[in-house]
Amino acid sequence: MNKQAIVHVMTKMRMKSDLFSVEIDAIESLSEKYGMKNIICYKGDEIEYIDLINKLHKFGILFCHYSNKEELKEKLSEYQKEYDIKFVSTPLEILINLTDELKSHLGQSVSEHQNIFRDKHLQRELIKEHNPELGIKFLNGEHDQLDPQEIEEKVWYPYIIKPVDGVQSSWVGKINNRKDFDAYMDTYQEFHDRLKNKGIDTHELIVEEFIDWKLYSIDYFVDQEGNTFLSKPMKVKIGADFGFSDYCCTARISTSKTEEDFKGKRVKTFVNSTVKATGIKNTFVHHEFKVNSKWELKTIELNGRIWWGRLELMLKAYDLNLYEFIVNPDVKPGKIKNNVMWINIYADKKGILNGYNQKLLDKIAQRECTYLIETHESAIGKEIWLTKDGFEKVWVIKIQHKDYATLRKDYMYIKKHYKQILEITVPPMDNASRIPALDAVKRFIGR
Repeated sequence: MNKQAIVHVMTKMRMKSDLFSVEIDAIESLSEKYGMKNIICYKGDEIEYIDLINKLHKFGILFCHYSNKEELKEKLSEYQKEYDIKFVSTPLEILINLTDELKSHLGQSVSEHQNIFRDKHLQRELIKEHNPELGIKFLNGEHDQLDPQEIEEKVWYPYIIKPVDGVQSSWVGKINNRKDFDAYMDTYQEFHDRLKNKGIDTHELIVEEFIDWKLYSIDYFVDQEGNTFLSKPMKVKIGADFGFSDYCCTARISTSKTEEDFKGKRVKTFVNSTVKATGIKNTFVHHEFKVNSKWELKTIELNGRIWWGRLELMLKAYDLNLYEFIVNPDVKPGKIKNNVMWINIYADKKGILNGYNQKLLDKIAQRECTYLIETHESAIGKEIWLTKDGFEKVWVIKIQHKDYATLRKDYMYIKKHYKQILEITVPPMDNASRIPALDAVKRFIGR
């Protein structure tokens, strides 16, 4: 029988980033524990950092570069003669559909609906048809066809509005009244242009019920027969929790407290019902859901990839390598080893990032639970703004401790001083140079 292998589709930019090291660690562990070969595929000319490649070859990691999709398929067909390819993976949202196409080419099962992870409306529609209790109220339409009166009748305020095909929380807004709706629509062209620069050219929006309670996520693997292999739920904090109007993920939290929240809540049943409703197969799933005041679980969004942050967080909290779900059906998270929180650093206002408050970061670094602070130095001197307007985090503060109360104390300290971390200069705006779209953005963001 051929030796087993996993194919990982990445980009050169990804492979040159710090994120790549976490994925390599998880991949190396597969090689050491199961003798698994890993094949990393990337588009373009062969990368230059040969020393790294030679080193990684020792861990059973092979590299494959290709010029186009058809060439990649041909190369995978050649690999398939030598290896039993168990899975095709990617950490990148923009490559999810490509990995499904490659799985089909290799004769593997794929999800019933090709665009399930790119089309938020499709997700909600399938869940509603299967079991309305699993999801939330919603409707969708082109930006110039959405009727605010219909939204009021079918969803009511407050609600969330965002692109059907979005990326990293860009253009996600909470609408509290008709005035908010009008302001959001006034900014349409500018927001659309930002998304288009990221490769997302869509005019369709989705409107969904806002559940004003707790947000969680869970990562799991679905095999080719539709069986599920679950990690543990994480709590998610959003920007509004930190005192500014942004629906980005400000913190991911994996703690004993979160475990206690879900005792007896039948998370496995909820996940299996969602998988059955959506026809998902042969993929990792990042499943975001909310819990309402009745402790009913409601799906918010599904994403079909495994990502470095969740890999590392599960490893820190449970000593669990999520990739093992692919090759070992007996792997389970087990008992929590450490309470872990990752606190992402975002802007809370528009301006130029001058730098980081080093005195404050030094104080945070000296806290008992802090084990790593990473800052994105290349962002200094550049424009920064809210995540929903197309801007991303400028890195992360990581804390961990075996005692939950100790961890929470340090978390509350960081939360209290959070808005002082970034040193942002807000440039003065000449009244004569104002344009209506920017005024609308300011009204919408600044509430």
